[in-house]
Amino acid sequence: MRSLFHPKAQPLPLAASLLALGAFYWGLFRLQLPDANSVALTPEKSQELQDESAVMRRFGKWNRALAPTLRLHAAYPENHIYIGQLAEIYDHMGRYADESAMWEAYVEHAPRPIEACPQIGQAYEKQGKETRAIAAFEKCLTFEANNPDSLFYLARALERSGQTDRAASLYQLGVAASPGYSDLETGLARMRLRQGKPEEARDLAAAVVRQSPNNTDALLVLGLACQRLGDRTGARNYLERGVKLADTYVDFHLALANMAEQDANLDSAIEHYQRVADLDKTNTEAARRLALLRRAR
Repeated sequence: MRSLFHPKAQPLPLAASLLALGAFYWGLFRLQLPDANSVALTPEKSQELQDESAVMRRFGKWNRALAPTLRLHAAYPENHIYIGQLAEIYDHMGRYADESAMWEAYVEHAPRPIEACPQIGQAYEKQGKETRAIAAFEKCLTFEANNPDSLFYLARALERSGQTDRAASLYQLGVAASPGYSDLETGLARMRLRQGKPEEARDLAAAVVRQSPNNTDALLVLGLACQRLGDRTGARNYLERGVKLADTYVDFHLALANMAEQDANLDSAIEHYQRVADLDKTNTEAARRLALLRRAR
């Protein structure tokens, strides 16, 4: 059997061996050592604070987890574990600006910055900062170029910002990198529908539905694609299946209301527009259609 060691390697002198061993342990524990500007803690106090933080987080007492975790972060400001814990706490407290700042720090200090993904981009999304979210998801993709989750979250952010062609390209890359990833396949189907390619959208969505019959996103795309292609029976079938699975999914009701209007089915159109109005108070167009149709009764 070939040796696992280099054939020319010689034993290190004892002093050098001890020096190497000391360097190893220094590298292992250096993140636990306070820097010159930190608030020093004894090992016993650090353990006490870690235990308190862990218990409070485990039982969802996020406000009470904050103080001990902040003390640990003050003592060990480059320790990515405490930075990540603070990000999680801020998320649950709804302090999304603080959360995104912590994820940015995590990326700077963690040995595996991709572990901040997709949370770093989602933190900006929760603040309504679309451009910052996209930039964060783009950064995530630089850590692992073919990571399917990073491809998905960036593509979805681009889709939401109206960048259809770029989103489609990323969804397609994701599907190639991870066949069977239904969210990527459904995203690509949505983009094909927007790009005026209903046949491709139908085929992509149908493949997802065959594997996951209750995938409501895929059922919606499949129903809309069938409608575009003139297959009204198929469209109604998939849309009605979807709305039974997810009655609070507004897009199903909108699509069915539209079809009911086209079929001159007044009661069905009113029923679905009413559901939209109940679910989405900001949809003024649905409210306008509902009022108009009620006058037609």
